[in-house]
Amino acid sequence: MPGYPSVFVHVDGSRSVATRVKLAAQIAASQHCRLVGVCATFTPEPQWFYRMGDAAKYLQEDRERRLREHETLRKRFEATVGERPIPAEWRGEDGDPIVNTLKEVKEAGLIVAGQLDDTEPESFIAPQFLESIILESGRPVLVIPYGVSLDMVGTRVLVAWDGGRECARALHDALPLLAGSSVHLLHANATKHSLRQDAAPVGGAVRLMRDAGADVQTEYDPAASDTAIGDLILSRAADCGADLIVMGAYGHGRFRELVLGGVTKTILSSMTVPTLLAH
Repeated sequence: MPGYPSVFVHVDGSRSVATRVKLAAQIAASQHCRLVGVCATFTPEPQWFYRMGDAAKYLQEDRERRLREHETLRKRFEATVGERPIPAEWRGEDGDPIVNTLKEVKEAGLIVAGQLDDTEPESFIAPQFLESIILESGRPVLVIPYGVSLDMVGTRVLVAWDGGRECARALHDALPLLAGSSVHLLHANATKHSLRQDAAPVGGAVRLMRDAGADVQTEYDPAASDTAIGDLILSRAADCGADLIVMGAYGHGRFRELVLGGVTKTILSSMTVPTLLAH
């Protein structure tokens, strides 16, 4: 089973970044691939400074502060990764964090990012930063909840399946993590999706995972709404002791005007388990 050619991890100044980088490095080591740290932190809009006297001075001071912060983050990244025999790179540019990050991560085999922590200012990068990476990058995104400590993912996995394009993409993108895993496949459809003519049968998903070396059990639940499905996924993940959730990411809209689907929004706001999403 081909693995990931690279793992890209978002690096910021939040408390949870160390756990995120260590996990990304462990995945890269297990996949025998390179690890790329992509630095993106909050960047004030320039017009904020133009309301102040001597705006050019304050703009330059803020830019120099961010460059010093990025240099500190680079050194911490290299110190963490240096403990493992994997090739590593560092990428970071001054400017719009969403634009710069999307430009870099389209190359990634897997992106590792962090859940937004509303209680920590350093966790905020830009409005809809995480949503933009998930819906606009075209790459699978492994979102790590804040406040968790873990060494690896993929021992016990909850796969959310509705037979649609997004969940099929997520499942294929998760295969490098599923060899030897114990998988609980949860087949749940919201009522409005229950009549989809193109929904792939559960049997195909089960065969795919068993071919990858996973031990698979299935469950069907006719959940009535997106909110109910989101809560059900989180509940089943807790019941089976999952260390990874795999699911499709639903949403629509133009760049910077994104609207997440109900299930995706529930998971991103309430997750306590690392979740691999693909759109």
